[in-house]
Amino acid sequence: MTCSVDLYGDSIMHGGYGGNLRLDEPPAATLKRLRPKYTVRDLSLNGETAGQRARTFESERRTGRFVVIEHGINDSIQRLPVEAPLRQMIDIARREGREVILTGLSRQPLPIAGRSSADQTIRHLASALRVPFADWDAVKYSPNEMADVLHPSKQYSDRLVRSIVKVLDRLAPECA
Repeated sequence: MTCSVDLYGDSIMHGGYGGNLRLDEPPAATLKRLRPKYTVRDLSLNGETAGQRARTFESERRTGRFVVIEHGINDSIQRLPVEAPLRQMIDIARREGREVILTGLSRQPLPIAGRSSADQTIRHLASALRVPFADWDAVKYSPNEMADVLHPSKQYSDRLVRSIVKVLDRLAPECA
């Protein structure tokens, strides 16, 4: 369990785009390539909201020392709350003795109503609960590095994964 991580999130964590397509090397595989000592479990799902995952989270079996949670874009689009479901997942994972990492939200070329507010909510929650934060909003971004209007291309996706790797390296240098 020392060098292990469970990844939760929507299509951006899954590497999905264009409806039913997926990056040749999705984020979980990129993380494994960058940090081969890690056992990486990809539990992300295209289209998932934080609320949907929170409903099943407690009954799911996790094995990772770390639990990375990337949710919020779909919640924003559907005008759903993000704080309560994230808080619930954080509490459950911590009760299991796992360390949670929140990512914040990636960027898109078109404005998404509520995106900035959701990102600020996630950032505040991470700070208030002392959850390590991989600041995806701060990752270098270019609109021409998108697979479609919502989803990162491989280049941008890799930088998002590297921001998770930075947090993991700080928390578990023995796994770098």
